[in-house]
Amino acid sequence: MKPKILFILLLISLAFNVGFIFCYLYKVSNQQNAQIPAPTQRSERPARTAVFFQNEEMKTARSENMELRKEFFSELAQPELEIEKISELMLKLELSQTALEKAVLEHFLSVRQEMNAEEAEVFFSRFLNRYENRHQSRQEKSNQKGRNRR
Repeated sequence: MKPKILFILLLISLAFNVGFIFCYLYKVSNQQNAQIPAPTQRSERPARTAVFFQNEEMKTARSENMELRKEFFSELAQPELEIEKISELMLKLELSQTALEKAVLEHFLSVRQEMNAEEAEVFFSRFLNRYENRHQSRQEKSNQKGRNRR
C-alpha cells in the first residue's frame, strides 16, 4: 500500500481510539456522579414521592396545564391576535402552574418534616445536583451556540 493511504488509515484509527476513550471516560464520570448513598432506614420516601407524581390528581393537573399551554400557543399562532382571549389563557395558565408548583412544594415539605438531617441531605441533594447539572448543561449549550454564530 502507498504510504499516504497507510497514513490516512492510521489517522482514522487514531480518531476512533480517541473517541472511544473520551466516551468511556464520560461514562465513568457520570456513573461516579450517580453513585449516591442509599437512603437510610426510611427508604419508602423516594417511592412516596414517585407515587405522588403518578397519582391521578397530579396527572390530571399536569394534563390540564399542558392543554392550557397548547391552547395558548394555538391562539398565538392564529393570524389575528385576540388579546383578551390570550390574556385570559395566560391568567389560567399562571394559576394552573402556580397550583402545580404549590402542590409539589407542599409535598416535599411534608416529606422533609418526616426525615432526619442525614436523610434530608441525601434525598434533597439529588434534586440539587440534578438542577445544577441541568443549569450547567444549558449554559454550556448556550455558550456553544454563541461560539457557532461567530
